[in-house]
Amino acid sequence: MKSVIIRRSRKFEAEQAILELEKRGYEVVFPLTEQNYQGKYFNTDRYNRKIFVENTFNSTWIAKLRKVEL
Repeated sequence: MKSVIIRRSRKFEAEQAILELEKRGYEVVFPLTEQNYQGKYFNTDRYNRKIFVENTFNSTWIAKLRKVEL
């Protein structure tokens, strides 16, 4: 069985990709969930020291689908 992992930054894009794959015979194994990632952004000054600039926040929508074998 071949599995496919869908990763999209917007929810409606992920839902659309899931619907298209379901039309081609895939089934959802792991439902659509949002994963959040946080980090920090640093810059360097003229002495090459790291200076904190801002916090960053990213989120992705992930789902796993599997091909249905008949």
